[in-house]
Amino acid sequence: MSLRNRLLASIFATLLLSLIAGGAFTYWHAVAKIETEMNAAIAVGSRIARNAVDDWEETTDPARRLALLVADFEGDRHLRATLVGPNGNELRSSEVARADTPAPAWLIALLAAPPKKVAVDLPEIFDSFGTFVLQTDPRNEVAEVWSDVWLTLSVLTIFCALVLAFIYWTLATTVRPLQSLTAAFARVGDGDYRERLNEQGPLELVRLSQSFNQMVERLARSEAQNKRLQQQLTNVQDEERSDLARDLHDEIGPLLFAADVDTVAIDQLVKAGEYEAIPHRVGIIRDAIGRMQRHVRDILGRLRSATLLDVGLAHAIDNLVAFWRSHRPKLVFSVDIPEESFGEVIDGTVYRVVQESISNAVRHGSPTTIGITVVSNPDGSIDIRVTDDGCGLKTGGVRGMGIVGMRERVATLGGTLEVENRNDGRGVAVVAHLPPRGTHTAAPSFETREAMLQ
Repeated sequence: MSLRNRLLASIFATLLLSLIAGGAFTYWHAVAKIETEMNAAIAVGSRIARNAVDDWEETTDPARRLALLVADFEGDRHLRATLVGPNGNELRSSEVARADTPAPAWLIALLAAPPKKVAVDLPEIFDSFGTFVLQTDPRNEVAEVWSDVWLTLSVLTIFCALVLAFIYWTLATTVRPLQSLTAAFARVGDGDYRERLNEQGPLELVRLSQSFNQMVERLARSEAQNKRLQQQLTNVQDEERSDLARDLHDEIGPLLFAADVDTVAIDQLVKAGEYEAIPHRVGIIRDAIGRMQRHVRDILGRLRSATLLDVGLAHAIDNLVAFWRSHRPKLVFSVDIPEESFGEVIDGTVYRVVQESISNAVRHGSPTTIGITVVSNPDGSIDIRVTDDGCGLKTGGVRGMGIVGMRERVATLGGTLEVENRNDGRGVAVVAHLPPRGTHTAAPSFETREAMLQ
């Protein structure tokens, strides 16, 4: 059963119970009222009869006086007067007034008690002419009650019908936005974030609609951001693959070609019988293989930095600096990093920021010095700063998927990252700030993000 029907059923049941309770109260009140009226009618009628014959000493015709007494009650609403003869036969009686709207017989039987009879005690002079009897007749009183009850029931019925109609209309206008909200939730569940609700109606529904619209807007922004991050992730992967292919082509390719040339030369030396020159060629091949092994280890180290982090953040960055020193002997590094670990996720982010900053500086800035500073603040936040004295950023701002990747990693932890030229105009400064642990949203583990990037 829908909410509207449940409310209507509850209200209808409440009104019905109220009508039943009101009917029971009306019944008991009507019975008591009729009983009171009949007793009062008997008492008043007896007093009237006695007062009518209180001048009996002057009566010359008692029979006529009794007949007139019976006639005095003709048309009474509640009493019927009867003159009963000495032998018990009915000599004369009055007629009770007829109601304009008679009550049904079943209602009379339900409300009225059996008629009351009273023989009025008259002076002895009238005893020989008969007995004066008064008998109650509740039909007019029941008819009056019936008229009142009919009017009351009609008013209550109209009132209940109007209440139900008003409640039905109110619920229809109130529940309709809820039905729209249900349909909107279904469409949002199917991935349609264009749905918006009209912010109108009662205050509660307006607030509910506002909250729904805000939720859908956030979901739409999150969906757009997820798509953008997915595209950026794809671009980062493509860029890393391009870097890997370039390194293999530029570093490993020539060594493989040289090794192949030397193996051909050895084959020719063997055929020519010049065996004394073979060890020299073998040494050249071994040297090329050793250089290839070092390059492969360097590439693996770049791809699997999480393995380096197993020995600690400071040692991993030292290994990173050692790698670049081996390739750029004239490049001077200044490193200030605490020995403590900040946790797997934060260590991985710090390492990636430092790694990408050094790589960008070497490739694009031609620096002579690079400074690396990681500071753990008293409030638990972390500041990362990588500076160089290269040529600085070109006009057009910061570009490149590597910087985008750094910024997204830092943003995942609730931090900020800025890449800009140094104030002295010499080189670039990469500055990142990570908030205290526990204040940022949960981020995927370092290995998970590494697997995503690979």
